[in-house]
Amino acid sequence: MSITNVQTQYIPGFDNPMTSFKFNPGDDSENSSGTKSFRNIQFINSAGDGYGAHSTNFGDIADKIPPKPSLKASCEKCRKRPDQEGPGYSVCSSCKVSRYCSRECQTSHWKEHKRLCKSRVSHLETERKLEAAAIRDNGPFVSQAALRKWYYDNIDIVDYTIVQTLELYKGRAHNLWRTHAVVFSLTGGKKGTSVAASFHDAEAASWAKLARPDTLKLAPEFLRLHGAGVRVVLIFILNGEDDMLLIESQDLPAEDSEEWAGMERDEMWRMHIRMRKMAKMMLEKD
Repeated sequence: MSITNVQTQYIPGFDNPMTSFKFNPGDDSENSSGTKSFRNIQFINSAGDGYGAHSTNFGDIADKIPPKPSLKASCEKCRKRPDQEGPGYSVCSSCKVSRYCSRECQTSHWKEHKRLCKSRVSHLETERKLEAAAIRDNGPFVSQAALRKWYYDNIDIVDYTIVQTLELYKGRAHNLWRTHAVVFSLTGGKKGTSVAASFHDAEAASWAKLARPDTLKLAPEFLRLHGAGVRVVLIFILNGEDDMLLIESQDLPAEDSEEWAGMERDEMWRMHIRMRKMAKMMLEKD
């Protein structure tokens, strides 16, 4: 079968538009060997959530975002990136977060790192109290370390989200990344220090919005400690709980990197991320 003539019509009184399409009978779901294949099965993603109606298939969704190995963080001083297939750089023994490619880089960066390091260590004490309260009250608790692991392990969809929300496909000179953070909303999670979460949504939020008392109340000075204006700032929130929040930052690709040429706008980026895991599972059945 195939789907053509996908159209969107807005109806007064309804927030989301109506999607219509033409269904063409036929069987094109077989692979080259003549057996049934999930790869070519088509379906319609209706209009809404910031994009128009679109016809696609499991194969295109599964292949849209190239997989990447778990992130190995850059050196906090010189910003050198380690081999992403290797073990990564040594970690700060105090905060257990910042990494350095050499002892020289770590020593020379201490004056700049000291304030953030102490803040992270202080938060570990707060986390221990939150965890103890969660155990006592049989409530939820997820550590920043667990959220950070989610970020590192899902760097492929994180990078893809950054390109779309901050419009990096417009080029490095496009300055949205200098004035906005990417806020990731995650759902799920487990009690304790491990997290089994999934992507729910993401948006670009300005420094001014993040500082408002009705949002996250993150002062610009605090965000600058995390690289605001110099690197891409990422904020991860689990189940809408502000105390289950992680702030990270990462570098843009180098000016001469081939990554820039490969960036393109994707109106369906949310669907491609949300459906990716299921599409891959369907293709495994082929």
